[in-house]
Amino acid sequence: MANHRLPEVNGDEGTWGTILNDFLTNEHYNNDNAGVGTADSGGHQHITVRAGATAAGSAPIKLTSGPLMSTSEAGAVEFLSDNLYFTQTTGRARKAVATYYNDANGATGDMYYRDGDGNFARIPIGPANSVLSSSNGIPIWASNAPSGDTINNLDGGSAISVYGGALAINGGGA
Repeated sequence: MANHRLPEVNGDEGTWGTILNDFLTNEHYNNDNAGVGTADSGGHQHITVRAGATAAGSAPIKLTSGPLMSTSEAGAVEFLSDNLYFTQTTGRARKAVATYYNDANGATGDMYYRDGDGNFARIPIGPANSVLSSSNGIPIWASNAPSGDTINNLDGGSAISVYGGALAINGGGA
């Protein structure tokens, strides 16, 4: 296996080209049949991103916000303002990657729903014995049926009652 390194000054006389080509082909795809300037010639075979550091400006990957391509391209990753996009292969539809939601106020049992702008919004867990309902398309917690409410069965037989959040079936209809 070739030693994948850059040539050393005053140490690799006569072998610079071989060492440099071995180094470059270790990470770059070499397709002599593709020709110069094609995507298959000189592109990276593998990408390994080393860990960043804690200082500003040391993120391992940083995207700069810019205009989205006028024609979406399968496999493209784009960043505009506060949204990250990925274009799928089927139909080449550009999709926003699920809007990240950093909610420091979240708690166990909270749920998230998609609001009218397509962003995640948190609905805190409801009080005991409440039920999830909706109002104008927005999820809300509603009170459970109050104690003692009775719903008669359609066949006129059993009645279902709610007592302190517990269900009771009364009678023995057909």
